[in-house]
Amino acid sequence: MKNEKIGIIGFGAIGQEIYKKISRKVVKGYTISGIFSDDINTKNISKRIKCNSLKELLKKKPNIIIEAASVEAFKSYAEQILRNKIDLFCLSVCSFADKNFFKKILFLTKKTNNKIYIPTGAISGLDALSSASLSNELKSVKLIQRKPPKALLTISESKKIRKEKILLSSVARKICKKFPKNSNIAATLAICGVGFDSTRVKIIADPKVKKNIAEIEAYGKFGKLSICLENNPSDNPKTSRLTAMSILLSLKKRKSNFLCAY
Repeated sequence: MKNEKIGIIGFGAIGQEIYKKISRKVVKGYTISGIFSDDINTKNISKRIKCNSLKELLKKKPNIIIEAASVEAFKSYAEQILRNKIDLFCLSVCSFADKNFFKKILFLTKKTNNKIYIPTGAISGLDALSSASLSNELKSVKLIQRKPPKALLTISESKKIRKEKILLSSVARKICKKFPKNSNIAATLAICGVGFDSTRVKIIADPKVKKNIAEIEAYGKFGKLSICLENNPSDNPKTSRLTAMSILLSLKKRKSNFLCAY
């Protein structure tokens, strides 16, 4: 079977990890055809795959583009990518907290018959939540995100945090708009579960923790679910190591004939 070509938008900690793992054939059946990032010319990778614009990346004819940049980048490029009949992996899931954008992208995927993939990212339990939601047996979903202050605030702001502080407690939609780089798991939970306006989220800056901690509680007719993940951060303290791994799993599932926990 011919390898599918992958393009990457964004080359920070997550984008670099995805590039390394795919290049090392951790997941077979894919090659990197191009990488687009504002600072791509400063990176020590082959000139052949460096792209200075989305236009250059599209000329590489990728079958898949993985967005690992920002909400702004995803919202700017998603429509053009889909109109070019390319499947799109989204890591900046907070993009979908924008109701009108969400509706537009859903309509466009149906029109172009292309797929948007949202990997599990830095959380688990999405299979159970999705199953309960599909059967209308999910009533409530709550998330507590507890991170080191430097993962949530500017350097000057984080130095002022001496003890744990609740930065915001609200619904997922408001959380995603306030913390678009930190709350993609809240957006993913909302999409899989009870929606952006019913998923309750609390963001806590805690100087005592070194990990990115996510506590999920959900209940309904199906029963009750409680999960606590203590994620090691990637080279970027705002994101977890598990995020890049989840992309690789999604790519493997795309190629697999035998699907377990799909």
